[in-house]
Amino acid sequence: MKTDIPQPRVAQAAPLRHLPIAAALLAVFAQPHAGWAQQAPEPGADEQSLGTVTVRQRPKLEKLKDTPASVAVVSGAELDRELAQDLGAITKRAASVSFNQNNTRGASLSIRGLGKRGFSEQQDPSVLLTVDGVSYALTQLGNFDFYDIDSVEVYRGPTGTRGGKGGVAGEVIVNSKAPSFAPTADYQLTYGQRDTVIAKAAFGGPIVEDLLAWRSSFIVNKGRGYYSNSSNDRGTLSLYNKDRISGRTQFLLTPTSDFKALATIEIEPKTTQLQNGLANYVDTPLRYADGSLVDRNGTSVRSLLNGYTDSSGVFHQPRGWFANRGLTYGDYLNQPVRSGSVSFDRSEGQYVSTKAGSLKLDWDRDDYVLTSITGFRNYTFDARNDEGTTFDVAKFGGGGVYYNQLSQEFKVANKPGGFVDWVAGAYLLTTRNTVESHQGYGNDAGAWYANITQYERLDTNAGTNRGAGLALLRDSLDDLYTVSRNNLRTRSTALYGNTTWHFTDDFSLVTGLRFGQERRNSSTWAWVDKNGVGSALNPASTQYGLLNKDGSGLGGFAADASGTLAAGNTASQLAVADQVAQRYYGVNYADLTAPQRLQIATARAIRLARINSLFSGVSGSLKDHALPTAIISPTYRFDENLTGYVSWQYGEKAGSVLQVNDHNKTVKPERTNDFEIGFKSSLLDRTLTLNANLFLMNIRDYQQSVVEVDAYQTALQGSTQYVSVQGNAQKVQSKGLEVDGVYTGLRNVQLRFSASYNDAQYKRFTGAGKPSELTYLPASFLDQSGKTLAGAPKYLVNLGAEYRLPVLGNKVFHASVNNAYTTRYNTDELLSEYSWVAAHSTTDFSVGLGTARKGFDASIVVRNAFDDRSHEKGWTSYEPNPYPRWVGLVFTGAL
Repeated sequence: MKTDIPQPRVAQAAPLRHLPIAAALLAVFAQPHAGWAQQAPEPGADEQSLGTVTVRQRPKLEKLKDTPASVAVVSGAELDRELAQDLGAITKRAASVSFNQNNTRGASLSIRGLGKRGFSEQQDPSVLLTVDGVSYALTQLGNFDFYDIDSVEVYRGPTGTRGGKGGVAGEVIVNSKAPSFAPTADYQLTYGQRDTVIAKAAFGGPIVEDLLAWRSSFIVNKGRGYYSNSSNDRGTLSLYNKDRISGRTQFLLTPTSDFKALATIEIEPKTTQLQNGLANYVDTPLRYADGSLVDRNGTSVRSLLNGYTDSSGVFHQPRGWFANRGLTYGDYLNQPVRSGSVSFDRSEGQYVSTKAGSLKLDWDRDDYVLTSITGFRNYTFDARNDEGTTFDVAKFGGGGVYYNQLSQEFKVANKPGGFVDWVAGAYLLTTRNTVESHQGYGNDAGAWYANITQYERLDTNAGTNRGAGLALLRDSLDDLYTVSRNNLRTRSTALYGNTTWHFTDDFSLVTGLRFGQERRNSSTWAWVDKNGVGSALNPASTQYGLLNKDGSGLGGFAADASGTLAAGNTASQLAVADQVAQRYYGVNYADLTAPQRLQIATARAIRLARINSLFSGVSGSLKDHALPTAIISPTYRFDENLTGYVSWQYGEKAGSVLQVNDHNKTVKPERTNDFEIGFKSSLLDRTLTLNANLFLMNIRDYQQSVVEVDAYQTALQGSTQYVSVQGNAQKVQSKGLEVDGVYTGLRNVQLRFSASYNDAQYKRFTGAGKPSELTYLPASFLDQSGKTLAGAPKYLVNLGAEYRLPVLGNKVFHASVNNAYTTRYNTDELLSEYSWVAAHSTTDFSVGLGTARKGFDASIVVRNAFDDRSHEKGWTSYEPNPYPRWVGLVFTGAL
């Protein structure tokens, strides 16, 4: 069953398609050790003196004003000032983009409320992440630290006609600093709360003058998390600790004046971080709104530890298996918030690593530039989780991801300046992804997962001694391990082109077209990897058959719900039945009493429910033709300070095929129409750059997590059971306003601001799953049409400011602040009323003193300065903010 995954060694490169735009956008922001003029610059001024500090003015923004798209940009210098080095911190500095925090595997990016997804590798990201010219087919490939950054760009709306993989909701582009022939040696060292140490450095320069240059950079980021695990059997991991090491080396080869090659290798070795298990359990309501019981089977933690009153009014005592071992329901509730710690026994964290390489070749001809970008990336993830208590219930729970992608892009672009500026190219991407889910059980698992009837049936004297039932309860799941493996293979191809027609000096028209094709194959296996002590309790077969890893049967026997042997058992199966009877009751199976047979049947039922469905190689394939992306956008320059544009953009995201138990499920492609009208301006004698746009996005067959009936568990449990899978919402709409701006008209001050209003709704979503508080409703599904999408706040406002003042001769005092404000939003794709997060803001700031030119700088950095702890309420639990206030001391310099 093992899957061999090739690991080609190619290299990684910096992007081409947005560099002209990036250069213009980046000019909005000051460089690391520069200041601003004490008065508005005169047109054409290149530099002016600020005491003993030379301040270079930002260039004009003609390129930005000619870009008919909603774009935001953040400089690497700004990110460095406040130690913003991951996607969560980066997205707090650009409007209309959000990072949906989860562990390293489950996080996702959203733009305009679109793009939140669950744990599904079958689903392409709606918001594409591109790093140094290489598009990531999985967002989690970028859920690491970013360092040595030149700029970050955010494009809103469908992309792809200029190259790369393309995204239907937008794209986040991260550009690293490239090698040069100027020697450089920069470092940054941070010490902070909770034993935090962050070390960053970049070195480079010429190897062979004018022929070969290099640049190497790395980051080490280590520190304790705020929440400890008081019962961790390893004794070392805290919740949301940091343990990251990453390095990147680039080589720039320029053998001639018209040819250059950029080769990159990057590695993040396997490290361990604990990002699962920070659950603050709350007191779940006893009854639904209609008065019916929430816990009808007596399986909640409340019932286990406090007892249970059934629908007939009969009180069932707390389960002595747990209640007599020191943990009370009160201890279980609100533990992280009360004590700053959690208490579970077996979680080992998430083991994550990545390796990457790219090779970018540019050949500058007389009238055009030829470019080739080859990229490879490998990613591994392995989680080993616990159920959240000190009991021996879950072992080795979680899953692993083993992912490789290889991409090749060829493009050609003409030299700008004529009637038509154009770029065209071809793109190829192949991915190999193996996803494993594993679940192991300890000796408390049987008593934990049994319903109240099953538990009480085994926690009693059935004619011999009470110990036999309790032994069956323990052995039903003890040391059982199950595994499912999903192999995903994808091949993406595309041809694209983008043209800008300059009809006059002031009027131009942008047109672009892309056609792509996706081939997807998915195969799934599920098997029992280890039978544990209860192997003799296996059933003979189920609806889908019972299999070991090698495909053989599990060796159980057949009996009905009362324990009566079924006809047709073989001699070997009857011997297994006798073995069970002898072990627990000292007699052969035929000599068991009816209560004893019922106890054995009960233990077998507990086991079968956890084994679930097992199958050998269910496969499906999908081929999406065309997958077009298009743009039409006229742009008019009213004068040198004001440009307006109108655009229509269209994009499609590939569908997918996945297995639910033993059958294939197809997810439809997602189709997006985006309409925008906006302007780009330079006002107040070019001290104010203000860009704004109105947008309307209509999406059909929006891809997200949905709920469907689980046919297998429904048949097994005797009542309707549901499963969360990837699917489609029929129609979604997002509309609103976005504003980005920078103001430099105040002495020594730069102000940056971005804001968005977004109304993202399900226009049609009939057949949505029911949230936890509405599961009592008789209908299987709800109509959520008109409701706001999960993860889509109405307002996002980001404000940033930096103040720089020459002092003490050649020194510069500086202070900066960034505030990200978010209105309330729902975190649950089922739209539970318990999952709203209240409006909140997060503020980071730094203050320090350094030399005017590159040299030494010392700063104090405070993240989440006002200690925002906003979180959802949660039906049964919620995750408190894992990142409370943090203070650190940062030293920066150049050698």
